[in-house]
Amino acid sequence: MADEQASEQKGALAGQLDISLASTVEEVQRMLVPLRQGEFSEKICKVSVYVQSSAKARDAKSLSNFIRFAHLNLDAVLVQALEVLVWRPRLASKTDEQKKATALQKTFDRLDNPAQAMLEHYRSSSDPLNKYLVAGPWGHEYLRKRKVDLEDYDRELCELLGCRETAAGRIVLGYAELRRAIDELQILARY
Repeated sequence: MADEQASEQKGALAGQLDISLASTVEEVQRMLVPLRQGEFSEKICKVSVYVQSSAKARDAKSLSNFIRFAHLNLDAVLVQALEVLVWRPRLASKTDEQKKATALQKTFDRLDNPAQAMLEHYRSSSDPLNKYLVAGPWGHEYLRKRKVDLEDYDRELCELLGCRETAAGRIVLGYAELRRAIDELQILARY
């Protein structure tokens, strides 16, 4: 009798999780629709496919792989959007970039609020390479490693760049919320 009750409870819990997973997948899909524009369409479609596949995964390992590929494609579309929005100096070599990135990292590592410092640095710096590093892919990766929520940073950055209404700007503005929603899929799937 106790085994039957436990089995029924487990089945009910699994049903609730399936519904939560399906509604989260639907929410992510809704968020992706307005971002399918121009040069970003292909990678956004890949994110969409992996998210849909995660809901149909047969086991935790395949679900984890689908989520990982969704993250990889979402990160790739963010980098693509940032490269459209933030001007990269053509004369800067990879060595110059690395040296500046190392120096910036040492500076920002000492600060409690690196996102605000990076935005201020972007406003005040006259060095185009510094601006590119802080606002571009390096800056976003740095903040992610520091566990800073990118949503406020991206909102202010898009204001500075005047790109809120562009396709690339919408990608940057939607990135943090999308990433959280995809993370939620993984959390739901663990139960």
